[in-house]
Amino acid sequence: MDEQGIYVEIMKKLQRKYGSLNEIQKTTQEMQEALSRNDRVSMEMLISMRQEGIELAADCDRDIRYLLSILEPDKRERARGWLNEGTAKEADGFEAVKISEIASSVRKVLERTIQIDRQMSQRVAGKDSYYQ
Repeated sequence: MDEQGIYVEIMKKLQRKYGSLNEIQKTTQEMQEALSRNDRVSMEMLISMRQEGIELAADCDRDIRYLLSILEPDKRERARGWLNEGTAKEADGFEAVKISEIASSVRKVLERTIQIDRQMSQRVAGKDSYYQ
């Protein structure tokens, strides 16, 4: 696989991860609603559903790490910058810009999900919350 092909595959995996994280966020919101209703049965079902999404996102991360490992070291570091800091410029190419954009969207949905999870955890566990 050539360099551009690797970047396209990274884009695809990131897009799949983004979709998975959106589902995780939706499920987390549903968990928050079930918690407010004290609906234990729904909570258990939603926790299981969320775990499936988490596993899918982890699979995407694993695949992205593999794709990065194929790249030459200098190109690997540059691609990591696109993923982690959104450093891609138009001069880096379409794929680089899209990788940066999707990675930024992934970070945003993850932050929103963590915020919802933090609220639930603090409500349930109080001072013993993971987030304290």
